[in-house]
Amino acid sequence: MSKPKISVSDLKLWYGDHETLHGIDVDFEAKKVTALIGPSGCGKSTLLRCLNRMNDRIVDCRIEGSILLDGKDINAPDVDVVQLRTHVGMVFQKPNPFPKSIYENIIYAPQIHGMVDKQGMDELVETALRKASIWDEVKDKLHEPGTALSGGQQQRLCIARTIAVKPDVILMDEPCSALDPIATAKIEELIDELKQDFTIIMVTHNMQQAARVSDNTAFFYMGNLIEFGETSSLFSQPQQQQTEDYITGRFG
Repeated sequence: MSKPKISVSDLKLWYGDHETLHGIDVDFEAKKVTALIGPSGCGKSTLLRCLNRMNDRIVDCRIEGSILLDGKDINAPDVDVVQLRTHVGMVFQKPNPFPKSIYENIIYAPQIHGMVDKQGMDELVETALRKASIWDEVKDKLHEPGTALSGGQQQRLCIARTIAVKPDVILMDEPCSALDPIATAKIEELIDELKQDFTIIMVTHNMQQAARVSDNTAFFYMGNLIEFGETSSLFSQPQQQQTEDYITGRFG
């Protein structure tokens, strides 16, 4: 395995007195797709939110252990969380375009971060929308509201918005769960293209989706990482009985 993009060591997380993650050790490879699978409430999304410090917003949340992004501890006191989130972007379960035009959705964050001047805006918008495979569908309505798009188009707009700040890592929390099969297929194709430029870590409840789109898979159960490995191996020859029981549908 090449040098990891993100390295998680002995990560423990508590909400109040309840320990939700129990000493997680996992490395995420650069420019690969890693799927996090497991039953509801097993810690997948909790871990995902640790990777860009979304849990900072939760009162009584406490973390021990380390998360290194390119060798730097993201929880160190000198880390600017806003800057961190430009490097580690997030796409949520439900598409959440801003109540603004398609164009403004894309340029909003780059403008705030001073990443683009007026001359560069049009190019940035086109590049992000092309990378998210939605340019041809929206190029003639850039100044119409993003909320007027279909669900699948809204999710690709949200991916374009994430890409626009040029992150290193894209986190996806069940990005297809609110979408129909056709929109889901488009997002899956897109994920396969995006890994050429980005490290992608996605939570999914869909075993077939994990098998189709990910290079590596991590199986979680009750706050523990039970097994991690190349997706093809983990699905065809799981090393742990719990993993086999889950992927064959015996529980979960």
